[in-house]
Amino acid sequence: MSMLNIGATALAATQSALSTTSHNISNINTDGYNRQRAEFGTSEADFNGSHYIGSGVQISTVKRLFDDFLSTQVRTFTSQESQSDTVLNYARQVDDLLGSDSLSLSSGLEGFFNAVHEVANDPTSISTRQVLLTQAEILATRFNTLSQQLDGFKEQVDNNLQTNVTDVNNLSQGIADLNQAILESSGGNSVPPNDLLDKRDKLITDLSSLVSVTTVPDSNGNIGVFIGNGQALVLGSTSIKLGIVPNPLDPSVNDIGYGPTNINVTSQIAGGSLGGLLAVRSDIILSSQAELDTLASGLSTLMNEQHRKGISLTGAFGADLFVGGDAGSIRLAVTDPRDLAVAFPVATSTSALNTGTGQIEVSTIDSTPPLTLPYLAANVTLTFDNTTNQYTVADGTDTATFAYDPSSQSGLQVDVAALTAAWTTPVELTIKVSGVPASADVFTLGNSSAVGDNRNALALAALQTSKVLGGSTLTFGDAYGVLVANVATRTNQADIGQRTQQGLLDQTVLRYESVSGVNLDEEAANLIKFQQSYQAAAQIITVSNTIFNALINAV
Repeated sequence: MSMLNIGATALAATQSALSTTSHNISNINTDGYNRQRAEFGTSEADFNGSHYIGSGVQISTVKRLFDDFLSTQVRTFTSQESQSDTVLNYARQVDDLLGSDSLSLSSGLEGFFNAVHEVANDPTSISTRQVLLTQAEILATRFNTLSQQLDGFKEQVDNNLQTNVTDVNNLSQGIADLNQAILESSGGNSVPPNDLLDKRDKLITDLSSLVSVTTVPDSNGNIGVFIGNGQALVLGSTSIKLGIVPNPLDPSVNDIGYGPTNINVTSQIAGGSLGGLLAVRSDIILSSQAELDTLASGLSTLMNEQHRKGISLTGAFGADLFVGGDAGSIRLAVTDPRDLAVAFPVATSTSALNTGTGQIEVSTIDSTPPLTLPYLAANVTLTFDNTTNQYTVADGTDTATFAYDPSSQSGLQVDVAALTAAWTTPVELTIKVSGVPASADVFTLGNSSAVGDNRNALALAALQTSKVLGGSTLTFGDAYGVLVANVATRTNQADIGQRTQQGLLDQTVLRYESVSGVNLDEEAANLIKFQQSYQAAAQIITVSNTIFNALINAV
């Protein structure tokens, strides 16, 4: 091997190194690019009888500086950060919605029950009754609006699921195509097509932002991509599609199908924006909607039940105050303020001959609507005997007794329905007994004329502070407060989670870039080094030419 040939190899190798360095510099802003390095190796030496003479240099390979472990970490944290970010985005919207002053059910419930109290204070006032109807309609509208907004969020999630599934399929097909291109470019040799490998890794990272993936290389250089519990998205040059299928329990909700038969794999999808969309839909949007529906249904049912136990200004039992079984459909059913049933159908009266301070009040009407008038088949008398401390209850046909000690039992609640259960006509009432009656004092329960009576309005108002939801542990206001607090807590958790995942991702990307990223200072130094190497190689050729000319001239 002559000096000329050795110099030529040096020129060619150094030129390849300069080209590689230039390629790095030109791709510094290319997303997903991994810097490359020309690896020098000596050419095979020539045996010269007693020794070997070096034959120059060659580029053994152009190495892609790539760390598979760090790349896997980047994909993992990309997937987790994308999921957290998606959850946080929707959680903030739901949190803002439920906490909005203009839509909040807290102020709606307060306004409604304040109006109920005003009617209780002035039960015959038409204007006060009209205010109550207006507040009831405002409350129902707030339920409707909140439900519609949550439906809108759910629709956004479903639309984004469709978009994300399409993106997953496009990326999967791109990875499969690159598997084939890489296989063809390698051509059975071990020389890696670095730029194609970069493109494939970039697509896999992009895919990890949509869904959590695992990758498995094979002996041919292909990358298999899997999601969920091992469902393959890419096998060699083949991609398997995801699709959208209706939820089996709620066809209005989109689920994720897999493969040609669209097997429902929704429960197995995690990570990325797909996992975030599914999580926020089930954990925040649908759960909030269910709690809101429970509140609307509970309010409607209990208010209706109590309202139907009252008497309107027209002397009839009340009808339903609300219609609709959930937050989206609840509506005000009463339009005429005279139809508000704020009176009880039963009134108490005290005999003029009574000498004690005893009192009897009707606490609740215990029958289950619908009811008929007159409510009582006959007047019911309660006569006190101070020698036995007992009241005798009679309706002209049947009698019963209950004990009452004025010295210790004032305010006693008596379930007349249980007391008269064996009567020919049971009396479905609960009464409150108080004071100190004298012997033979008589009190009468009779059908009410309803005019000026506010006792059903008070019963309706009492529902505001009654623990009637959540297994008898929550008031209406409490239930909404729990809903708002749950969403706020989840939003805060999502915020913390997103910031944590972003921090982990940033740290991992920095470590990854320290290995694979292009450093302009380093590349500039390489340019100078290889430029000098090139000039030195050119000098070898110059010296070789000088020696050759000297030999020619010497002949």
